[in-house]
Amino acid sequence: MKPILYTKTSNELTQCSIISCISAIECKGTFLSLLGASQSEQKKIVGCFQKQVYAQLESAISVIKWTMEYHACCNSKDSIDIFGEGADYAVVIELDKHRADQVAKKFVSRLASLQSNPLFFISLCYPGTPAMNKSECVKYFGYCATLASRMGNHYAGFIIE
Repeated sequence: MKPILYTKTSNELTQCSIISCISAIECKGTFLSLLGASQSEQKKIVGCFQKQVYAQLESAISVIKWTMEYHACCNSKDSIDIFGEGADYAVVIELDKHRADQVAKKFVSRLASLQSNPLFFISLCYPGTPAMNKSECVKYFGYCATLASRMGNHYAGFIIE
């Protein structure tokens, strides 16, 4: 099982490289125990996956300087799950359950707090509860893609099923 790309804004080379790298990550078995787990156990599972994604990106795309838990604003405790800095662009990768509200909140807050343009924003969503509406999440991927394009940025949305 690998992340499935639902939305992307362009065929720009940097975005395609990141998409290709994320699409190749094997997730089989990674999230099997997530649903019944406590919050602290879920955090460990997602943390291990975050390290896996980070290592894959760092190995495959060395022209970008990758960082985990990057603080865009010194006044906030909020951090970007995986952040990348290129020559004249930035990359934001956020890992969340497939909830439309989480996708939208992260997208808006990150674009508001970062000055880089262009920005490559990736929503990488892992399984949530059965009550979480995957189709609504995909709909919000589309909204994020539209807004990103209007602002001269790039967006891609993945769901791991």
